[in-house]
Parts: sequence; structure tokens; C-alpha cells
Amino acid sequence: MDEGAGTGRGIVDLDLDRYLTDGAAELRRSAAGAWCTHAIDATGAPLPIVLSHADVRDVMRDRRLSPRSFTADMVASGLSERAARQLTPLFRRHGEEHRAFRGLLAAAFTPRSIERIRPVAATIAERLTGEIAARGGQCELVADLCAPMPPEVFAALFGLPASDRDRLADWGNAVIAAFSTPLTAEEITMVEAACAEMREWSLGLISERRAEPADDLVTRLTEAEVGGERLSDDDIVDVITGFVFAGSETTRRQLTALVVLFAEHPAEWDRLAADHSLIPGAVEEVMRLRPIVPGMTREVVEPFEHRELALKPGGRLVASFLTANLDDATYDEPDRFWIERPNADTHVTFGWGPHFCVGAPLARLELQEAVRALVTRFGPPVLPDGPVGPGDLGIVAPAAVSVSFPLR
Repeated sequence: MDEGAGTGRGIVDLDLDRYLTDGAAELRRSAAGAWCTHAIDATGAPLPIVLSHADVRDVMRDRRLSPRSFTADMVASGLSERAARQLTPLFRRHGEEHRAFRGLLAAAFTPRSIERIRPVAATIAERLTGEIAARGGQCELVADLCAPMPPEVFAALFGLPASDRDRLADWGNAVIAAFSTPLTAEEITMVEAACAEMREWSLGLISERRAEPADDLVTRLTEAEVGGERLSDDDIVDVITGFVFAGSETTRRQLTALVVLFAEHPAEWDRLAADHSLIPGAVEEVMRLRPIVPGMTREVVEPFEHRELALKPGGRLVASFLTANLDDATYDEPDRFWIERPNADTHVTFGWGPHFCVGAPLARLELQEAVRALVTRFGPPVLPDGPVGPGDLGIVAPAAVSVSFPLR
């Protein structure tokens, strides 16, 4: 398919009544005839939503736009500035500051360095699926596999004992609320408490690594420099906190969505069991078809023009991953689950451009090893309580789902 110029016939107005009833369906309807739709935010301010795959990639890599609005929205919702900054170590940085800071973190997440974690991830996946097999294949998917696996892999990356996995998972589950503003008073209290606990725990860890360096990411952060200066303890705390969230909660939800999707397509599961070389492509196709993050907000930091859209500094737009990943100008039969789709890895679920997810190689590895362990031990998953929908807008995936895995 043609992935050049943006597709669609222009900009249309969003039907707000339909959007409030079924946001995903209304965005799909708009995307069928336009590359962008005019919407409004919770305050009534204009909020364009970019819909097509090509245009989403264009705006995501445009340096006149920044994701720093996440930090401002958290503070506006009542979160302390310290907690908001702690949760957005990369989002709140822009331009040269972001490039330098991201370069430091990206060095720790090269495909080559992440491959060193693969045997660890495989061992964890084999153990967790073995425990499910010992119970006859019956499980609560999130509690028994999707929640514990990512933070345990993350703990290995940071040189932490596996016993830390549960509190890392609990912190990740608590702070995710901060990314769906506005926040309730209860959510603010929960997020602030989790951030404070992570801060105290991280400072203790930093102190230990300064005294006794180890071959792990925390030690490398204590020794790293940006612009000729060592990172402050606050900077390192923020990085650890950001990775606790991104390295556990988002992967947990994507793995949950993956199993639910395969329950709808048992024949594809059996194909993976017969040919493990299909696993990487299948993981990409799951992320294309069932992205757990349906879009990202960008704030305008310089006068911005793109096609018919013109925005002033301070304005915002949303890049819709949901519609971009289902754009029929890029993907043949976009609603079809096709594990050998040749361009599945062009999805935008990890973002695009300068803020492309720095932990994407680790997330991909974890999902691949989880799938490998599952298809080796079990036949296609069965949902005894019936089908589970993909959710609507927000960070979407079931919080709990019962699954029965037939033993091989």
C-alpha cells in the first residue's frame, strides 16, 4: 500500500454524541473520510485528532510538537509537581535536552544489550506457565502471568531480587491513573503515595550502587553524564519511576490483550506452536490490531502547520494510534488478524519519531518469550466467561480475565 502522503479527504467535525457513546467507532467512522477530525477537550477547547497512518507519523516526528502536556495535565489535576515530573522523565523534556537525555537511556536499551535479558525472560515465562500447567491450565491470566512477568524481568535488568516484582507491579498499577486525567481525590492520594514510596526506595538503591557498583542499569545511571555532568539523584529517581510504569504496566496490559485476541483466533495460535519463527511478526500484528494505548497528546511549542491544520503555540492535538494502525491506505484488510502481515511492524503503538518508546526492544522481547512459553505448553486459550472486548479509549485491556489453557 502507499505509505507516502497522508490519506483522507480533509478535516471533518467529530460527532460528539457518537463519540461519547462509542469513541473508537466514531474515530473509525471519521477516519474513513478524513485524515483529521475537529474535536474538543474536557474544557471545551479545540482539539484536532489526527487519524491517518501517514499523518500520525508526520506529527509524531515533528519537533514543533512536544508531549510535555502530560506533566502540565497531571499538575492541573491536583498532582504535585514533584510527582508529575517523577512520572514523566522523557515526556517533559524537549529539543536538545530531550535528545541528550534520551541518548543516555537508549544506550542501555539497544537490541544487543536487551538480548542479554532474553534467557532471563524465557526462564521467567517458563516458570510462570509451568505453575499454570500444574493447576491444569486454569488461571486468572493477569494475576498469574501478565502482572508478575514484566516487573520480574525489569527487576533482573536493574539488578534487583525477584522478590521485588510484586511491589514494582503494585506501584506501576497505582501510578497509571496519572496518565488519564482528570484525577479523582482518591487517585491523587494513591499516585502520590506510590511516587513517594518509589522515591524512597530508589534513593536507597542509588546509595547502595554508589557504594558498591554492580553490572546493572542503576549503576550505569549513577555513572552516566549528560552534557558533561553526572545525573542528579532526582533525575535517576525519575528514570527508575518512569521505567517501573512503562516497564511493567503497559507490557502487562499488552500481554493480556494478546492472549484475549488469540482466544478469538485459535488456528493462528496453533500455527505459532508449529512454527516459532512466526512469533515476532505475530507480536507486531497484535500491537497493530489491539494497541493498549489508543493515542498520544502533543502540545504545540512553535507555530505549527500541517496540510489544512494550523495551530498556535499552546494548542494541542491528539495522534490517534487506533485509527492509524487500521488505515486501509497502509494495511490491506486492516481489521484482519494476519500474523504474517509483512508490514505489521510499521504500527505506531510505540509512538514514532523522537519520542518513540525507548523500552520497545524490551517490551517486544518479553511478549515474544511469553508467547513462546505459552504455545509450547498449551493449546489455544479459552475464555470460559465468554468474549472480552478490546475496550474503548484510555490505556485499555481487561484488569482481570479467567482463561483455560488446554494442556499439550
